[in-house]
Amino acid sequence: MKSLLMVQKSLIFFFILTTAGVLLTGCGGTEGQRLMQEGASPAYARGYDDGCSSGKKAAGDMFAQFHKNVREYQENSDYRQGWDDGHEECRSEGMSNMQEQEMAIEQERAMDEHKRMEQMEESDMARDAMPDLSPQQLRDLNKLGK
Repeated sequence: MKSLLMVQKSLIFFFILTTAGVLLTGCGGTEGQRLMQEGASPAYARGYDDGCSSGKKAAGDMFAQFHKNVREYQENSDYRQGWDDGHEECRSEGMSNMQEQEMAIEQERAMDEHKRMEQMEESDMARDAMPDLSPQQLRDLNKLGK
């Protein structure tokens, strides 16, 4: 029962982080627009945005979509370079974010397990210190400490 609750808490935490990331990345212009302001060609910028979305999808982002203009990728070296750069950058970033989220969930699980073990130790100590008490008396005694 407790492990199910821990899993549910972890999933809720994961979805909150994912939703926050999606909302934050949805604000403002695209990375391709920024790149064009810095002098990149429109084809490179389109390729970068398409590759970035595809890289996020490859990293496991359930809200991202795969985009690739195959004809332009084959025929236009700027688009191809932009797509490859965007894909690699955003895939790596997405993988890093997923690893951070997994680590946070694992840390939360470890803390919950540590608390559970401490509670079990307290219960065992009370039972060992007062072996003549009934199980109900031990439960009542443990409730006093909380």
